[in-house]
Amino acid sequence: MDDWKDQWTNWIPVLEKELLDEMEKAPAVSEVHALDHILRVRERCERLGKELDADPEILVAAVYLHDLGRHYIPDTAHGALSAQKAEPVLERIHFPAEKRQSVLHAIRVHDVSVASDQRTSIESRILYDADKVDTLGVIGILRYIRHYYGKQPIDYMLDDIEQRWQGLALPETRQLALGDYEYITGYFVQLKKELRQ
Repeated sequence: MDDWKDQWTNWIPVLEKELLDEMEKAPAVSEVHALDHILRVRERCERLGKELDADPEILVAAVYLHDLGRHYIPDTAHGALSAQKAEPVLERIHFPAEKRQSVLHAIRVHDVSVASDQRTSIESRILYDADKVDTLGVIGILRYIRHYYGKQPIDYMLDDIEQRWQGLALPETRQLALGDYEYITGYFVQLKKELRQ
């Protein structure tokens, strides 16, 4: 797709600055939804976006702003708040007006509380999948241990991983993430066994 050769990358430093500014204003920054998470999600979105002919400007804006609400509420249902927080950012940076609603849609429907049929654009499905894949593999283990270990039983983590895996929208994502899914599942199954839980 020709769009992947154009100037969409010019938005990266602008959006990264806005993300960091918004996080600085937030009351409780979520360490598992900070810049390192955003960069991993962006990399997956770029890869899937090229393969699936998505709009790179919509994706890059949605990636950087999709978790703004997570720094205000510790809830999996944070997409609507993230979209609400993202709207004035898009206006402030003069993001193309004709693409703003598509960005806000992708952000609004990216969390697990939203039914999959609500993700009506390819960009919203890519963002959802790229975000959820970050809970798999070695990074996923680190994130689960940071966020849940000692607070929830291992079965909770295994159920959550399975729910996220089953919820992936795109076969391309499943192919990309199968090894990571098997790795994290095997890790927590073995940990449960060794801890005799």
